[in-house]
Amino acid sequence: MKNTVLLDKNWCIKKILPAESIDPRDYAVDDRDWLTISSMPAQVHDVLLEHGLISEEMLLGWCEDAVWTDEYDWVYRCFFTCGPSEGAYLNFAGLDTIADIYLNGVKIGRHDDFYTSRKIQIAGLLEVNNVLLIHFHNIRGHLKTLELDPSWDNAVMKCKLIRKPIHDFPPDKIEGSNYQGAHPYFSPIGVYRDVTLTIPDGPEIEECELRAVLQDMNCGEIRLAVAGYGTAKGLNVTVSTTDEAGRECAGGECCVKPVLSGWKAELTLPVNDPRLWWPRGFGSQPLYSVRISLFQDGKLCDRIQKSVGFRKIEMPSPLEFIINGKRVRLWGGSMDPLQGYTHCWRPERAKRMFEMVENANMNTLRIWGEGIPYPDEFYDETDRRGILVWQEFFMGHGAYPDTREYQDKCVQEACELVLRLRHRPSLLMWCGGNETIMGAEFQGKTPHGSQILLEAFPKLLSEVDPQRYYHPNSPYGGEYANDPREGDHHTYECVWQYPYADYPNFMSEHIRTAPPVLHSLKKMIRGELWPRDYTGKFLYGTRFPMPDSWARRSHHPAKGELKTGPYWEYYDADTPEELIYRFGAAYGQEVRRGLEMIRMGSSDGNAEPGKRSKGHFSCKLLDTWPKVYCSIIDYFQEAYIPYYATGRAQAPLLVCFDRKDSIRLWLVNDSAQDFSGHIKFGLYSLSKECFLAEKLIDASMPQGEAGILFDLAALHFFPKDCLLAARLEDQNGGVICSSVDYVDIERHLNFPDARLSVSITGNVLNIVSDRFARCVEITGECDGNPFGWLFEDNYFDLMPGETKTVSILGDIPYGRITLKPHYSPHAAEISFKRV
Repeated sequence: MKNTVLLDKNWCIKKILPAESIDPRDYAVDDRDWLTISSMPAQVHDVLLEHGLISEEMLLGWCEDAVWTDEYDWVYRCFFTCGPSEGAYLNFAGLDTIADIYLNGVKIGRHDDFYTSRKIQIAGLLEVNNVLLIHFHNIRGHLKTLELDPSWDNAVMKCKLIRKPIHDFPPDKIEGSNYQGAHPYFSPIGVYRDVTLTIPDGPEIEECELRAVLQDMNCGEIRLAVAGYGTAKGLNVTVSTTDEAGRECAGGECCVKPVLSGWKAELTLPVNDPRLWWPRGFGSQPLYSVRISLFQDGKLCDRIQKSVGFRKIEMPSPLEFIINGKRVRLWGGSMDPLQGYTHCWRPERAKRMFEMVENANMNTLRIWGEGIPYPDEFYDETDRRGILVWQEFFMGHGAYPDTREYQDKCVQEACELVLRLRHRPSLLMWCGGNETIMGAEFQGKTPHGSQILLEAFPKLLSEVDPQRYYHPNSPYGGEYANDPREGDHHTYECVWQYPYADYPNFMSEHIRTAPPVLHSLKKMIRGELWPRDYTGKFLYGTRFPMPDSWARRSHHPAKGELKTGPYWEYYDADTPEELIYRFGAAYGQEVRRGLEMIRMGSSDGNAEPGKRSKGHFSCKLLDTWPKVYCSIIDYFQEAYIPYYATGRAQAPLLVCFDRKDSIRLWLVNDSAQDFSGHIKFGLYSLSKECFLAEKLIDASMPQGEAGILFDLAALHFFPKDCLLAARLEDQNGGVICSSVDYVDIERHLNFPDARLSVSITGNVLNIVSDRFARCVEITGECDGNPFGWLFEDNYFDLMPGETKTVSILGDIPYGRITLKPHYSPHAAEISFKRV
């Protein structure tokens, strides 16, 4: 059988002056000035950081000390042993970006696309002792050699001439940080995925199309088509399918047929009573393992193994999804790269991210078109956890080159991605990229390159993945790209005025801005946290409502200062803590209002499902660099008010108040089942500290629907210092969720000095307040370290006498936990040891 060897040892790098080419013989034996690499894959900056040649401040986004690196070319060298072998090849899963590749003194290839892998045949070149060289050309120098076509009318950013993430390049104008947060910018270079050597032992499986298909809910099929090069003589293919318990549930042998390019084999295997794969929150995620083996004259030559899941996806109207007969609306986040200092996969950051996604009641991740391709390990997790994937091709904001050569590159990237992912049950849909057409419309420019999204990608998908939905771009639909009424919509109404934006068909980016938690902010800024000349006042002529030391960690052209929540509805701040709260609470309020509107889906609850809002994505889900902008999870993977507000507003069952011409109580059921129970609600006076009115009503709602349960106009009028309080209970009186809302803005209200009582049962906090507690903040420290804590809920309001239980998530083993209502001087503390 063929043997694939991971080349992850005996690597080193060296900087050289920029050169069009190198003499590989000079680098095969030279031992001067090489830096060893302790583990691969590793990019240049990973290695420099390990050797202490650039400052660790780079990890905090202060990248001035690393700018010099893009003035040089870089050579990677690897020594490996292997005997001569016919048919051997090297595979480079991720090279960043312009590289010449040499083996044993011979140039074997050139690579110039960040988004694609590179397979190079090396027959006749292998020796016992081998030297592999990769010469990476500095991007800035290469970009200077390229010219923009005058016909593009300055609509195309020059960096788009190179197929590499656009945020890896210096911005045209540096104001604050670059868009993702590096200051002033950061350009990774080098090997970011595995390098492998494969030695075949006969024919190989070159292509594999694998699908799990539901004929009905009780009968499924495994459909397989494999192909390869060479003669079909003596070949046979066997297939074995096992369930999660390892029991074989389907198997068979394919008939191998000769075709013009080689051979092909197809097989359909029935699977009786398949267990259904469900999105998160709707059921379990059983995966079936399919093992495909290729034999030649009885000898095993090749074998591949993939996991599939059985689910049926229907789409009655654009972005309206019914999965296995259940209406599923999409709640999730728009996902930037997990970190910017390297494009190498960091599993520990991914683990924390997935835990936070699940805790926020998300069922979908939008893989942003301006990001990077993720490895199979990422999609293994989405399959296992039931997280649906909105997968974008790698096209970003604004116009692109419209040459045929450029289009072919983009199609090649998309084809590789589709062939790699199309078998996965979590893969919901494809999308042509992020804001490509909308960005051109913003500039008043022709959307050059749009034929890639509107013609080339659809043609490719019709050939290699015709069953799956393709969305041309995000946003896209209606009379213009960002029309809220059709397709999907990005919330730019804080900068632009849009009609019909209250109930968009789908909100695929919901942006507001705020600083992160205090301990994150302290770690990421330079200068004073509260400069002496800063008053907290936002006066006429002032550009930024935050201190300049905070604003420096923002990309000013993105106009983050205009994208805040309504912070003017909160009390003025005279400390960093109060200013962080002011912006965080305003962001949280905006998230809540936006999500509740989308969850309600219409003004009166009478809209048909196809006319209701169909989903919501936070933008951004996470920060790639430390930044003061819009993410709900900061760079240090800490959560603040916007994150927890998002999680509460995305709970499967939601009770909320719609505050328009009259205040109406709504129930939204995006769970997996019909609901029947009760709602207790009333008006609670902050000044009198008692309920002025209370009601208990029956409540029921079919799965996937929303409706009005009570109109508070029946209560006529009441003081504006009243809270709106509601609690949803099941038939047995168990509390499912609760809601506290306000009639007036916060800066008009006075809150009592509440005292909390806290106990702990296992890994669960039990919290009771003697008076109404506004925004209870839970913080922790372990040996003095405030980072790494994650709670089931946080920054919540608590009615007097009610018990709130909060699980302590994550893996911190012990520590001291503090709980404090925001406006109260009283804090409660408790020791914690994980059990």
